[in-house]
Amino acid sequence: MTNNENGNGKIEDLLAASQVYQFLSICLLEPEEKTLELLKNKDYMSEVESCLDKTGKKEMSEAFRNIQEALKDLNVDKLAKGYRDTFGNATIAMDCPPYEMYFSGSQIYQQTQDLADLSGFYKAFGVEVSREDNINRWDHIAVELEFLHFLTYKLAYATENSIDKEREICLAAKKKFLNAHIGRWIAAFSNAVEKKSHVLFYREIADITNEYVHLDMENLNVNADEIDGLMGNEPDYLQRLEGKSAMACSSCMDEEHYG
Repeated sequence: MTNNENGNGKIEDLLAASQVYQFLSICLLEPEEKTLELLKNKDYMSEVESCLDKTGKKEMSEAFRNIQEALKDLNVDKLAKGYRDTFGNATIAMDCPPYEMYFSGSQIYQQTQDLADLSGFYKAFGVEVSREDNINRWDHIAVELEFLHFLTYKLAYATENSIDKEREICLAAKKKFLNAHIGRWIAAFSNAVEKKSHVLFYREIADITNEYVHLDMENLNVNADEIDGLMGNEPDYLQRLEGKSAMACSSCMDEEHYG
């Protein structure tokens, strides 16, 4: 990535970053047959590799090669089992959840504020998560990465077409999103996956995601107040939504609109 914000190199870097974020998002969704087909497509993976090579970071290139090697021995059933074993299935894995609130939401007020903030980001750019989508909530790692893909692509478009106001809005939003959300918990998430997952694919993906987000933050001069680890229990807002929390109240529930 370069620091030339007006040159073609910057636009190319932004488009590359957008593709990397989309790739990482795809990898961290619960896998389907079409997901694995895409990840085993040589042309697609070659494009992603060239995007990662633009960073100049050998560690990321090596990790990507490890991912490609790991994929050779995986079918969709093995990959899906690895996902469930790592992140949970019907019950979220408390030692390795893919949701921001399990890392950041220690108090009801903070949880509500964090989710409202996420909602504000998405709605401001016309992004919606379906009410029926119970797995990929607004704070799911893959959803946050997909939003960064979307923001970075819009930033590239605005830069290329000299739409200064839109460019400023997208850049400011990206910096704030990295600072307030994914930049705070990505390292803790990566560490949790490293400790928990027996699947090399997910360990390497989590590592690349952590490294790439931090590289983006460095290039944008973003410093986040990073979280050390998991809260160690279920976020209280989830208990309240299920009517389990002693602190639940009708007025609080009425104020929360998550989808």
